[in-house]
Order: sequence, then C-alpha cells, then structure tokens
Amino acid sequence: MAPKKTKEESEKITVTPNDLEWTDHVLTLLSDDEKIAGNPTTDGLRRVFEIALNCTVIESTSKVVQSPDQNNEKRATVVHTIGYVLNTDMSTTGHLNTRVVSGAADVYWGNCDKIYRNHPVAVAETRAEGRALRRGLKLRKVVAAEEIAKEIDDDIHGGNINKINNNQINFIDVISKRLDIDVSKLLEEMTIDSSKIYAIEHDKAVEIVQKLTAYQQDMTTIPDGIKSYNPSWK
Repeated sequence: MAPKKTKEESEKITVTPNDLEWTDHVLTLLSDDEKIAGNPTTDGLRRVFEIALNCTVIESTSKVVQSPDQNNEKRATVVHTIGYVLNTDMSTTGHLNTRVVSGAADVYWGNCDKIYRNHPVAVAETRAEGRALRRGLKLRKVVAAEEIAKEIDDDIHGGNINKINNNQINFIDVISKRLDIDVSKLLEEMTIDSSKIYAIEHDKAVEIVQKLTAYQQDMTTIPDGIKSYNPSWK
C-alpha cells in the first residue's frame, strides 16, 4: 500500500492539462463577470492564460485573410496566433521553447448577432482569439461566450427584404456575361437606377431576371445598344 501523502505533499499536487479536471480548474480561475451563461469570455481567457499554463505570452496577433464585401456576403475571416514560452522551460533548461497556437473564425450576417453584423472583422478577431486561447489552454467541450450568436438576422440587408437579393444578382451577372450584355445599359434601358444595385426593389429585380431570360431564349432580340459585358457593374 502506498504511503499516505502528508498535507504539505497534497497541497503541492497541481492539475495538469492532461487531467480530466483541467477544464474545470481553468474555469475556476475566472471571475463571475468573465463568464456569460457559463461560457468564458475571451477577455477572461486572455487574463488567465499565463496563470493557468505558467507561461509568458510573447506574441498575440491577428491576420485578416478575407475582408467583407458584397460578393462574399460581407464575410470576414480572421486568424489569430498566440506564441508563448513555458516558464518552467526557462527555469530548468535556460532555453526558450516557443509554442504557437492559432484559431480561425469567419463571420457574416448569418452567424453573428444582428447588433454586431456591421462589424464582422472585429467579431471575427475576437472569436479567432478565443479559439486560439481555448486551443492553447486545451479546454474540453467549452466555447467562448463571443462564439455564440443568439439573435441572428435572417437577411443580409437587415430588414430590406423587399430589395434585390444575392441570388438575383448572381443570376444577372452570370447570364449577362454569357450573353455579353452591359448590365448598366440594360438597367438604363429599363429605366432602373443602376447607381445603387443593392437598393433595387425586389419586383424590379424580378423584371430584370425575366428580361434576361427572354434574351437567353432568343439572342437575336438583344439590342446592340446594351451589348458588351462590363464586370464592374455591381
């Protein structure tokens, strides 16, 4: 039978990332205001990262790999990288053994709370950092509070449900390119304002689609004045 540990020896026992109790241990380091509905905030994870791992962070950077625009549904993709060294490595070997973890996140109107939908890069950066922190801390079955969206808007235009949608825009672009039609000239012919494509009414968009469909069925009816596709119409 193994000898019973003394009180002093028991107090020296620490939980390691390989222990089943590790995640609970890390979460106990967070204050109540660093949790939302039980999920740790990125700010909280950032604060306890060095404490839990007994390390020193030497790098914490974000890289935007996709910027939001109309063609990608205003989607932003960010990769966050954290570089750190364990303090125990320095004390025992005297050498820096840099460890690196990364986390990625992409955010658009369909996975972001509607109150933040106009700031997809900022949200993606926070989510990416939260994922990097979770990965470095080796947390199990835990997501950062910022990764959870509760009130998602169901339309990219945020209430403009009577406006032209992406499917219509993509159809117009594909068919116009195939038929070698200048969309701006087509809209001018149809007396539709082409200066603000995403402000076009849905009914007008339907008319454009119908017009292009008719031209596709009989290309001989395409007026010469609207020919020559221009990719910058959007």
